[in-house]
Amino acid sequence: MSEQFHKLIRRRDVLLILLSLVASFLLYAYLVPVVAEAQLEPVQHVTVSAQSEAPVERAELTVPEAGSPIRFLMLNVQNYFLQADKPRSSHPRRFKPVRERDAVADVIASAGPDLVGLVEIGGSAALQDLSDRLASRGLRYPHSLVLERWGEDRALAILSRYPIAKNFSVADCMLEGGSSRCMLRGILDVLVHLPDGRYFRVMGAHLKSKRTDDSVASDMLRAREARTFAAHVQRATQSMPQMPILVYGDWNAGPDESSLAILTQGKTRSSALHRLLPCDDRGESWTIYYKAGNQYSAYDQIYVNSVLSRRMGKKAAMGIVSGEEVRRASDHRAVWCEIR
Repeated sequence: MSEQFHKLIRRRDVLLILLSLVASFLLYAYLVPVVAEAQLEPVQHVTVSAQSEAPVERAELTVPEAGSPIRFLMLNVQNYFLQADKPRSSHPRRFKPVRERDAVADVIASAGPDLVGLVEIGGSAALQDLSDRLASRGLRYPHSLVLERWGEDRALAILSRYPIAKNFSVADCMLEGGSSRCMLRGILDVLVHLPDGRYFRVMGAHLKSKRTDDSVASDMLRAREARTFAAHVQRATQSMPQMPILVYGDWNAGPDESSLAILTQGKTRSSALHRLLPCDDRGESWTIYYKAGNQYSAYDQIYVNSVLSRRMGKKAAMGIVSGEEVRRASDHRAVWCEIR
């Protein structure tokens, strides 16, 4: 009886092993095509958190010539924080009131952009909140990405009418100069693919603020961040020499300050950027006003590489959004341009 029992146990064990192998094979056969299919889908509503610096990949893409213009707008939305986004630092957050969030949506909607580059968005919940408000105003952006980094509650993000074909963003971007310190907000970097076959590479940055007790240290850090960003542009230019590149940011420095000279000079001649010169309807180019010092500054600037500059030509449409809603929305004004 005991021997028969042991034989039965062994048969049951063998049967369980065979069933496990069959189940594993079926699961593998199911998952492989699902994963492969998912890898082909465009990036949609993606949150990028802290990561090691990834190389800028070489991509052999056929980039069509200039087509119909599309509109890009950038805006620092001034601490667009929601309670639904978990804090990423120990700094206190002021949640943005509904009235101010509505004003942000109104400002963006007034320009009707196809691509929106955002600075100081709180996180994925805040981005979804803004996306919903824009949708209620007739502007739908099915593709988006937010770049979050631990230690900093202010994030970079992009909203797009078109698929995001590739994400090159770097949250933990090591500073040039051999230290272990990273850029405070990383580098947002995406490849947008239009239905007519065109590609645009869009990069965003938010450099160190001037509001600090040690202005010398903050200036030095901001200059190192600018050099780090310029090195990233250089790698992108080398890997995709024919790619139109647009760069936006709150640089916390005026266009004539030495910390930003590296952007227009470039790490190499081919990676030098051209600064756009938008104005409002009164011919003024400032984007932020400090009441304390009665100072107007153009901290929010858009740059393009030589490929995109040639496509846009000398009469490209661009401007700065002004008006009462702008003051309710943010301490910054929105800047826009049309790219081809």
